[in-house]
Amino acid sequence: MPETAVIYDDVEVLDQDALGLTCQIGKVRVFIGKYVPIEGTTVYRKGDRGRLALPRWFVEQQQLPLRVHMSDQQVEEWAAKAERRAATARETADAHADDAGAQDALERARAELNAAFLVRGRRRQPD
Repeated sequence: MPETAVIYDDVEVLDQDALGLTCQIGKVRVFIGKYVPIEGTTVYRKGDRGRLALPRWFVEQQQLPLRVHMSDQQVEEWAAKAERRAATARETADAHADDAGAQDALERARAELNAAFLVRGRRRQPD
């Protein structure tokens, strides 16, 4: 499923700011937003070296190395779930406009939804 972690070992954090981390994954340099890493991550700040666990949607969106890509069906299921999560997050954020946590959850849900649409669109384009 799209929520499955993709694990990268021997990742180095090259830089860090309030928005996230710039990491070296093998030969690839990539920016990872602060809300993207998931459980299993051991790198958090500049100079750290270790394990980075990322959701598959992010790996697909950023075109990072991935041994097994999501099937078309998995992408469609993920996009549908992301749409539902974004709608729920929007309702919660609207009901709790002063709640920073609700606003952060809405931003994460929108980022995931955008990623799902990008992946879906890339899959639907003729080669």
